[in-house]
Amino acid sequence: MRGYFPALRIFCASPFWAGVLLLSGSMSYAGPEIGISFPPVSAAEHRAFTTNALRPIGVTHIRFADNWRRRGLQPDFAPLQRRMTALRQAGFTILLTVQSDGPDAACAARNTHSCLITEDAPLEVYLEGLLTAVGDDLDAIQFGNEWDNQFVGTAEEFLALHQRFASVVRRNRPDLPIVLGGVTGRAAYAQVHCVDQAPVSIPGIDLEGLSTDFCIGDADRNRRTISDVRYVLGHADYDIADIHLDDVNDLWLPATRWISSVAGGRPIWVTEFGGPAPDLEPQDPAYQAQRLARYLTAIANLPIARAYYFKLTDDDTSVHDRSGLYDRRGQPKLALDVFTDFITGDAYN
Repeated sequence: MRGYFPALRIFCASPFWAGVLLLSGSMSYAGPEIGISFPPVSAAEHRAFTTNALRPIGVTHIRFADNWRRRGLQPDFAPLQRRMTALRQAGFTILLTVQSDGPDAACAARNTHSCLITEDAPLEVYLEGLLTAVGDDLDAIQFGNEWDNQFVGTAEEFLALHQRFASVVRRNRPDLPIVLGGVTGRAAYAQVHCVDQAPVSIPGIDLEGLSTDFCIGDADRNRRTISDVRYVLGHADYDIADIHLDDVNDLWLPATRWISSVAGGRPIWVTEFGGPAPDLEPQDPAYQAQRLARYLTAIANLPIARAYYFKLTDDDTSVHDRSGLYDRRGQPKLALDVFTDFITGDAYN
């Protein structure tokens, strides 16, 4: 997850707890299904932690990834099969993100997040093996993650790879929904805020200069990204469109509506949402919990079917490395209470 309202700086954290999650009186939660994106699942102890954290509060949807680069040209799917079996037995439904990456021998170019897989690389063999091994365990599948920001090639090159991926899925698992790998909020935020003039406000901060930095300073990049997202969503083979929403929750509703229009009215999932912006907002647990309350209220009012919070535990690798409900030691943070009350309905009663 990556924040795209660049100069956002919030140095105040005035409390607003009273009623922030109370949408109206004693109503019960009726918004999109809530899941968790990238919880710990690699080792048995990680899966036990995730199960013990999520199952008691009724969260059953999780998202994690598989990477061809790590499996090599002769992939062994047995470790992934064991992981999937354990998670399915624990009652989880799984969205698998197939990273747009591959072994060096299969790549014409690469960066730290992806590679440009060559036309003659055995991508289809890897995907067929993956679907044979774990296809029955999946609720949905997608190719690429934040391709509008992370993919090493052009939008046209990403689309070509996605279409190869989609062709294999349609042929081998026609029942499996394809989610078009999540775009960042940049294109949607630029369109609705800079072009359509949707207002945005953050308590205690003057956003005029920040809007100028984003809308004027990043104008060329924004135009390119809007064009890329329109192109891929308008030409790809997929069932569900996917956007990542972070930090500036005032823009989430118009951003989601814009993505829906670009995607031709297909269903929308938000496979990552949350914040606060790590280099621009306070990172203390009280402030994070305060902002999470606003994020959840915003998510509840979006015209989407499902949303995955990013993430369950803090880490030292993600951009939003302090957005977890638990810290790196596995200790609960204040945000966990906010999240739990929201999921269980206590925030509405």
